[in-house]
Amino acid sequence: MADRTPAGLDWGIAADTEWRAPNYSHGTAGVAAALAVAGAALHRPDFVEAAVEGARHVLAMGSLEDGGFIVPHTIPPSKREVEPVTYTWCHGPAGTSHLFAALSYAGVAEVAGHDVGELRDRCLTSILTSGVPRRLRPGFWDNDGRCCGTAGVGDILLDAVQDCEDPGKAETLLRAARVMGDALAERAVRDEDGARWRFLEHREDPPLLPPGTAWMQGAAGIAAYLLRLARFLETGPDAPVVDRPDQWWAVPARLRSTAA
Repeated sequence: MADRTPAGLDWGIAADTEWRAPNYSHGTAGVAAALAVAGAALHRPDFVEAAVEGARHVLAMGSLEDGGFIVPHTIPPSKREVEPVTYTWCHGPAGTSHLFAALSYAGVAEVAGHDVGELRDRCLTSILTSGVPRRLRPGFWDNDGRCCGTAGVGDILLDAVQDCEDPGKAETLLRAARVMGDALAERAVRDEDGARWRFLEHREDPPLLPPGTAWMQGAAGIAAYLLRLARFLETGPDAPVVDRPDQWWAVPARLRSTAA
């Protein structure tokens, strides 16, 4: 199903999709990550090579300026009314960082002359310098969920903290993860029924959306991140990390747990 490009391999949501979302949730970064992990598990070097070729294409579509790495949300950008670059799990460097963690897990050291660990760090640098979770303008950061917002970014930052051997770098990432947690605590709507979060859609009137309960776009995913952050702050960098199907390879095996 892959399309051959000058740089490598590319995957769309469907064969007839006119636009591409190259980041983690709906495009090549996520497909390549899955192939890398599957290749390692199934001893399929052809899967791993396809993952490397996918990563080459992602690199060709993105920018390495200013020490970071970002890839457009949608190509071509005119196909969807969104920010040209977002910083989320689904369509930004937060999720796409897991491509490079997956390649490392599969034993790949470099892609197109770049160390895969460096590329993961570049994704994190782009997050740290982006301004999130501040709502800098309508449409920039209107979501606090796991998929498209603050909780998902926080989870990626904690993964990187627990997979980091440099104390100074780990402390920087942890401070950012705590900023995400503080924003979630501040934005919670609390009453006798508990806590919930309401996201914004700046193109609607009124822009405030009803609260959701689900994992990707609601209270379940947000609460899971806050519980993990609290566990980390209580027990330190060796806090167990509950396996998640989309990023378990991003933390050391000794920390992984299938039980909360």
